[in-house]
Amino acid sequence: MKKNGEKTTTPIKDLKIIQRNDFQNFTLDSVLISDFVKINRKTKKILDIGTGCGIISILLAKRSKAKITGIEILETMAEIAKENVKNNGFYEQISIVNEDIKNYKKTFSEAQFDTIVTNPPYFEFKGDFSQINDLEQLACARHNMNLTIEEIIKISTYLLKNMGSFSIVFRSERLIEILELLKKYNLEPKRMKNCYTKWNENAKICMIEAIKDANSGLLIEMPIFVYDKNGKKSEYIENLYK
Repeated sequence: MKKNGEKTTTPIKDLKIIQRNDFQNFTLDSVLISDFVKINRKTKKILDIGTGCGIISILLAKRSKAKITGIEILETMAEIAKENVKNNGFYEQISIVNEDIKNYKKTFSEAQFDTIVTNPPYFEFKGDFSQINDLEQLACARHNMNLTIEEIIKISTYLLKNMGSFSIVFRSERLIEILELLKKYNLEPKRMKNCYTKWNENAKICMIEAIKDANSGLLIEMPIFVYDKNGKKSEYIENLYK
């Protein structure tokens, strides 16, 4: 029987990602948003808000030559992220910052980043402690107890360059809320993709890319299906991990 605090290693592509069983482990959502983010030759600086074990930063580093900063409030997770960055050979490309993103004006400069990506806590905390995990670090990873999505979006607007991109993954049921917040802070939704975990069920996951101060016009991309009609994992999902 495993004890709290034990480390595990998860293989993905040619990477080996260290995690701890008493902290939030990365899920498909992080892998999906890492693939969804658009990167081009103008993408020089990327910020990963709430990097956790560093999985999004590392997957983005595999796709680009951009300088990537992962910010993580939990010291233990930040140390694990640093270990993963070093072990997978990205120590010259990725910097891990152990800090509260709410201190963004002390930590970063205005309009510093070309791209910001985040996989925030999915659930809104409404004060009912019986609904959250007993481990504080897991509760914070799953419920927005310390940082709301609105705060993330407001901060991202400040840190993004003009026409910079912001990408977020969230529960599909929060779509209207997310769209309203993006518009409120001058981040124009430009691309959206839904993910269906099962063929004949409603979408569970949604991803949106918004551009700072862009003109309106939203492209709804072809959806992702985790499993096909026969219950077999789709080729796209398989390739994300190979």
